[in-house]
Amino acid sequence: MTFAELISLLEKQVKLHKSLYQLALKKTEALKKHDVETLTALMKDEQKHILAIQQLEHNRMNMMRQWGKGDDFTMTHCIEMAAEPERSTLSHLYDQLAKLLVHIKQANELNQQLTEQSLQFIYLTLDMIAPQTQPITYSKNTYDEPLDRSMFESKA
Repeated sequence: MTFAELISLLEKQVKLHKSLYQLALKKTEALKKHDVETLTALMKDEQKHILAIQQLEHNRMNMMRQWGKGDDFTMTHCIEMAAEPERSTLSHLYDQLAKLLVHIKQANELNQQLTEQSLQFIYLTLDMIAPQTQPITYSKNTYDEPLDRSMFESKA
């Protein structure tokens, strides 16, 4: 069994994940500068990368299912089955991909925090500009005491 096709897929995945990580770093800078236009363009590019990564991952899973005859066949199994020149390449690519995923996750968490802080600032600014007023209710009885007493004394 040759793993050349799997190595090729993993190399493409690593390349796309590196590019996705660079986009996440650019998003961080755009969030810091409050550059909405750049952020929108980066998010479009990010969606393209994600779709391509999903397609490669789908292809990789299909390939591994064919080799392993089931869903429990993992990259670790492939690395164990591979001969030595391919084994080291697969192991290196797998480690590289795992590290990239950790970096992307950290960058996305930072971007999420920056976005939440920006939203909090926007809400605070809006509250200061236009403070919330109490809603007006039109109910029949707005007084705490009952209205069964007459305003005039009839016995006088």
